[in-house]
Amino acid sequence: MSPGSEKLILAAKFLLLVVLLILLLRWKVELSLAVFAITLLTVALFGVKLLKAGESAWAGVSDPQSLELFLIIILVQYIGAVQKSRRMYDRLIDSLNTMIRDKRLVAMVSPAIIGFLPMPGGALLSAPLVQVSTDKMKLKPAFNAFLNFWFRHDWELIWPLYAGLLLFQTLSRIPMRRIILFQLPFSILHISTGLAVSFWYFRRHGIQREYPGSSNGIHATVRDFFSGTWPILAVVLLFFVKVPPLLPLPLHWALLLVAAILSIWKKVGAKEIGAVIFGKSTIRSLLVIAAVIVFQRIIQISSAFDTLKTMDISLGLAVAFIFMVSFTVAFLTGVNTAYIAIAFPVLLPLIQHLPNYFYLSLYIYVVGFAGILVSPLHLCLVLTNEYFGASLLDVYRYMAIPILLMIGIATGLVLIL
Repeated sequence: MSPGSEKLILAAKFLLLVVLLILLLRWKVELSLAVFAITLLTVALFGVKLLKAGESAWAGVSDPQSLELFLIIILVQYIGAVQKSRRMYDRLIDSLNTMIRDKRLVAMVSPAIIGFLPMPGGALLSAPLVQVSTDKMKLKPAFNAFLNFWFRHDWELIWPLYAGLLLFQTLSRIPMRRIILFQLPFSILHISTGLAVSFWYFRRHGIQREYPGSSNGIHATVRDFFSGTWPILAVVLLFFVKVPPLLPLPLHWALLLVAAILSIWKKVGAKEIGAVIFGKSTIRSLLVIAAVIVFQRIIQISSAFDTLKTMDISLGLAVAFIFMVSFTVAFLTGVNTAYIAIAFPVLLPLIQHLPNYFYLSLYIYVVGFAGILVSPLHLCLVLTNEYFGASLLDVYRYMAIPILLMIGIATGLVLIL
């Protein structure tokens, strides 16, 4: 068989995997089951022996880094559930209304604060806060939806508690701090373009600064603010601040310490702890992560991995292929972990031998993030539009320039670095 024919057959097999996964998700099959299904198909398509596949799958899920990831997911779910059940975020929003003397900014900061809590459809939690902040401004429904949705996702590129970022770090083996450092400019770009669009709208419609006012004193305000944010701030300090030999702590240890303090402080009982750890949301997240890790391992031991490693591909073609796969899968699934699960294992053997592998890896994440933001299947976007009664196309008008800037700058940088 000629090399050209071999590449075409390989491309057809990968296309079949992607199409099948997208169809399964469109048919509302659980993501973990969908990834498991395409893993079995990968075994069949590439002739992987069942014993070898089983050994590789076990090696993947029992790897120390994978076990750390499972623990992190459990702890993130637990801390978020306790904060929500104890109404810690309600007190935080009350404090913001007093501290930020501009309802326009409160409408942007509220979803950004909630964005530190990774949860499916989390934009629905911040939507009422945006609505209360803007109730007298008479904003268009689409702009209200933009405020809530856009600023809710300020931290997805850099906040190490997001499952997609954790999964990306596990699969790429790039240190988390390095990922955060190099993706920070894109998070800043996300925030700054959102602010630019927002204040352009406010100026155009003559909406001036308005102080919401509050009866709370300064001490009550500060107390409410730190009451709602101290678990987040504690994780940041423990993970990022360097105070040898004590700090920084590995992320799972930082989360474990904060979870323990939170449990004692809020008097969380064993029954409630068990309900979160063994709850549907936690189990579902763990199954997705496990399925993705197994899928990557099967790809790595298949004949596809060796073929892709030996393919001679230029940087420009690699960038074009990454954009096509990552953005398309993200757009069609609307699920952060889904595009990481499909795009990265498929693209990894193609790019890992290239000199700028690190930047190409980050490009996969950034482009996929852009695709997620405009996906009509993105749960946050769907729920936000339904809440405010906004048209998807109208919301796109506010997101278009920021999204194009993000993609354009990322593409330009990866081509020159």
